[in-house]
Amino acid sequence: MIPNRSDRLGLALLIPALVGLSAWLTHAAGLELHFDEAQYWEWSQRLDWSYYSKGPLVAWLIALSEGLFGHGEWQTRLPAWIIHAFWLMLLYGMARDVWGTRAAGWWAVLIGFSTPLYFALGLVMTTDILLFTCWTAGLWCMYRALYKNRPLAWYGAGAAFGAGALTKLSIALLPLSALPLILFFHRRALLNKHVWGAVGLMVLVMSPMLLWNMTHGWLMFRHEMHHVEGEGRALPIEFLLGQWGALSPIVAIVALSALWRRPETPDRRFLWWTALLVLAFFTFKSISAKVQLNWPAPVYIGLIVLFAGMVPRLRPVWRKTLYAGVAFSFLIMAPIFFPSTFGIPPTKDPMRISKAWQQSVAEIKAAAPRTDFVFTHNYQLAAELAYYWPGERIPVHIASFGQRRYNQHDLWPGLESEMGRDGLYVSDSTNLPEMFTKAFASCGEAKPVEVKNGKGERIRTLYFRVCKNYRDNDVWLPPVGY
Repeated sequence: MIPNRSDRLGLALLIPALVGLSAWLTHAAGLELHFDEAQYWEWSQRLDWSYYSKGPLVAWLIALSEGLFGHGEWQTRLPAWIIHAFWLMLLYGMARDVWGTRAAGWWAVLIGFSTPLYFALGLVMTTDILLFTCWTAGLWCMYRALYKNRPLAWYGAGAAFGAGALTKLSIALLPLSALPLILFFHRRALLNKHVWGAVGLMVLVMSPMLLWNMTHGWLMFRHEMHHVEGEGRALPIEFLLGQWGALSPIVAIVALSALWRRPETPDRRFLWWTALLVLAFFTFKSISAKVQLNWPAPVYIGLIVLFAGMVPRLRPVWRKTLYAGVAFSFLIMAPIFFPSTFGIPPTKDPMRISKAWQQSVAEIKAAAPRTDFVFTHNYQLAAELAYYWPGERIPVHIASFGQRRYNQHDLWPGLESEMGRDGLYVSDSTNLPEMFTKAFASCGEAKPVEVKNGKGERIRTLYFRVCKNYRDNDVWLPPVGY
């Protein structure tokens, strides 16, 4: 079903509208780069076929955007803002295809846009918004191939899964959850030559990541297996409550009231079961290990599509509750982005991890004497230092003196390339491990840099010290996990 002229215009306006809103909101809220964004920017400065923990697509897009528009926060994030709009377009198209109505398409757009978890992840240049887009495209193409008699749609699914693998290996959960349904209800589809052509296309698209891993000991797969095995412990009820809050509590209740029954038609049951199987995986995983809030986010895409078509059929009381829930979704985001307006101190700011880094790093450089390189103890702080270091770029390294997992810095030239040179050690504490006395001829006293907002409230304190004459690279402890 082809959208009419007004719908096409509305969909086309999503890109400039979302780009403008995202640029204004991140600037007005003072949101600088999260350490994941800064880390992916570091990757974009050393383009490769893949990276330690994620595929190369996020780094390629950052490099493309900065190559076209120059260096800066909005340039780093621009691909995410555009792809966020494209994801909403896919939601519209899929919901309209499943239900055959314009209303379903626009309800899917509204719900997807107003869901706090999706809204927040669409503002930042991480792998999540890329994964949502590949997941939606792959799910829609499988749906069209199986239920709309569009066998060539299998190639779209193959391309989407391949692109998803260039983003994040959790894309594999979608075809793996769909496979038992296909085997049970559509076994003959596996005899279709287009299915196997799509598999070949998927492998071709993801081949840069596969070839890189073949020559790097399958590091990315080891990292993902570490996530599957997990660490820490939580209760399923904690996981489900966290998801409920991230999906907007009122909207989630209304959606649950509509979606708890199995859909009547086979095509909609396919979307329903696919989502439930992946959700069951994360629920059971939460029994043995902590599940990050964003990991199950793609699960709900198929459910949004199903719920969007049910909205016009809701009883009036439920529909009014949904309207209130959508409004509440935006209301609960206001104190998150503008905490000071609501009297929330900087130490309780939910977004504090993405604020005042430019000021912090600039004050360190201004207070410290000139050195040859900068180093710290984790990749999060290293990424922020690398991105926000003023003026000429300086080498940033990681010193491994405690238990930590591998990261991308372990694959790049490290401190061993700085023999005989002076370094600036930046940390969030005054602690100086004993091995520093062997690694350097001398290390000075830790000096604090305290960053405050306009009201004189402390945002963060970092410490720096100058270490002279790097001379021993064998003192550091190797990483202990993936």
